[in-house]
Amino acid sequence: MYLTVLVSFLYVILLCLADKTPFYTNSNYNTGAYGKYVTQDFVSNPEVTSAVAEPTPMILDIHGRAIWASTNSYGQVYNLQVQEFKGNQYLTFWAGNDAVGGHGVGEYYMLDQHYNEQFRIKAANGLGADLHAFTITKDNTALISIYQAIAVDISGKAKARTSGWIWDSVFQEIDIETGEALFQWRASTHIPITKSYTDMNDAVEDDPWDVYHINSVEKDGLGNYLVSIRFLRALIYIECESGNVLWQLGDRDNSFHDLSKGEATTFVGQHDAHWYDGHNYITLFDNRADWYHQASDQSRGVRVAIDLDNMTAKLDQTFTDPFNKILSTSQGSVQTLPNGNVLLGYGFNGVVAEFASNGELLCDMYMQPASTFTSGDVQSYRNLKFNWTGLPDTKPSLLLEDSKLYMSWNGATEIATWLLVGSDEDENLKHTEEAKNHDEPRGIDGALVVVKTGFETVYDVLKSSRLRQYVCVIAIDRNGTPLGTSNIVDIGGLAMPQDEAAAAEAEDADAPADYEDDTTDLATQEDLEKDVEDLQIIVFLGALALMSAMFIACLTLGKDRLLQPFSRAVYMAVPNEEKLTPKVGNSHSWPLRVKRALKSALFRWRGRDGATEVAAQQGLLANDNQTRAEEGHSHYPEVQEIHSSTTGVV
Repeated sequence: MYLTVLVSFLYVILLCLADKTPFYTNSNYNTGAYGKYVTQDFVSNPEVTSAVAEPTPMILDIHGRAIWASTNSYGQVYNLQVQEFKGNQYLTFWAGNDAVGGHGVGEYYMLDQHYNEQFRIKAANGLGADLHAFTITKDNTALISIYQAIAVDISGKAKARTSGWIWDSVFQEIDIETGEALFQWRASTHIPITKSYTDMNDAVEDDPWDVYHINSVEKDGLGNYLVSIRFLRALIYIECESGNVLWQLGDRDNSFHDLSKGEATTFVGQHDAHWYDGHNYITLFDNRADWYHQASDQSRGVRVAIDLDNMTAKLDQTFTDPFNKILSTSQGSVQTLPNGNVLLGYGFNGVVAEFASNGELLCDMYMQPASTFTSGDVQSYRNLKFNWTGLPDTKPSLLLEDSKLYMSWNGATEIATWLLVGSDEDENLKHTEEAKNHDEPRGIDGALVVVKTGFETVYDVLKSSRLRQYVCVIAIDRNGTPLGTSNIVDIGGLAMPQDEAAAAEAEDADAPADYEDDTTDLATQEDLEKDVEDLQIIVFLGALALMSAMFIACLTLGKDRLLQPFSRAVYMAVPNEEKLTPKVGNSHSWPLRVKRALKSALFRWRGRDGATEVAAQQGLLANDNQTRAEEGHSHYPEVQEIHSSTTGVV
């Protein structure tokens, strides 16, 4: 493998630290004992800071650890998710001004896997893009929501006035590359304002009345649109040619016969409606409350079974937290994952929860103390979960502070280990960047393998006596491929003196090395042999002690009583030998089996190259069997993976 060519000697380092782990069922956190906003700083990435001057998109892994936080200034950010456009994955989100009153005016961004902006999309026809909806369709178009202030006849709601201003709910389907509007729909054209559940305000130009409040739109295989209108307390299904409402699920103009005594068609303040399993189900986040009415003390996720032939609706499943009654009067999301699990984001409350398809709560994550729920102190409009591979084109960051090296790489999802390399000359280390593209990297005299532990890994320089004056780190993936090289750091007096370094280098030079063979000895073979011999001595002494104990027990209890249980164990463990006559003498086969197993294990250990074996013991290699089988090596026992699939909660 390329990694074995990269270094001339290798040490496995376990004495490394990570950033602070998220709290787990911590009562002090939930009572607010640590404050409303519990934060964490990173030394090597100070821009990913706890002092949030303005919101930013962020990706967390499945353990709640940070993966990426944007360091760009976007303003308010909403609706971060992973979407596909023309075969490529993008991070998409809205950014702009949300201080308009329940919606916003801004633009949509699409970032590639390197976190570079590839598209910035505006609403068409001179309108302002709203924060609620940006959905890329299978036709490679985008659906966006828009709020536009217009003057309308309000006599149906205001006795003394005939004209007033409202926020009209609009959506467009646009061409992502040209910005052209392919379809546009207005609520005011198809839905009377008298259907709204909101109380009318002054309805003036500076403060329009929010009559409809669109918050999600989705296009189906027929080309029609499923739209959630919050202040109608209903979903509507819109025909793609005329824009007419074909049917409505929920409230006053409900088109369906509810087979669940109203539970399938009664929502309050709902968000994020989606088709599921074709046209068989609809999922949505039912807030159960808005600013004007509260139907329950707990928000929920809902899956409704839809029969479009018989126009019936039935509540199929609800998703609620059995331990905390979390009520969100605004925002929220529901996502059905590929495995059938359902993820809820509670919007107005900083909570994410994952459920099994049957409604069982599997796990939840709080971004604020439970004691502050309903306060709005921490809000996250949508919380979603995707597979995401981030390959930033920046460099890893390395920083020395108080004899500790801090290493991180904002946005990199594929790092399994860090290779800490050093040299007495900083010019030598500058060549390590070439290691990504050349077969014979220069200037690397030695390396320490440091397991990645969290967003930021910390290595105590005082734990090693072999670091050179100038060091950098190379990010390595689980296949041993270099991903990127950090800046060079001068550790000064913490480095090993050059005369000692020269002696160590001369000693290491005596070790055989074969750079043509992928099983190059990265650790000294003599040391490994000595370890094996020591282990054999320990095993022998242990066996001798065991035999002595058995001899004493035999004298005390009698041979037959002592060995009978082992006879039964042999037949239970080896069913293919059931034809053997169960004699007491056969019971002596168990120490022979132990001896053979130990001998076999020691033989396998002796036959492997040193660095691979040590790394395998510490879990530094993933899927070792597959790699060696492909390269024609012997098939060794599987090594535990240390890098799970790249999955982030967004």
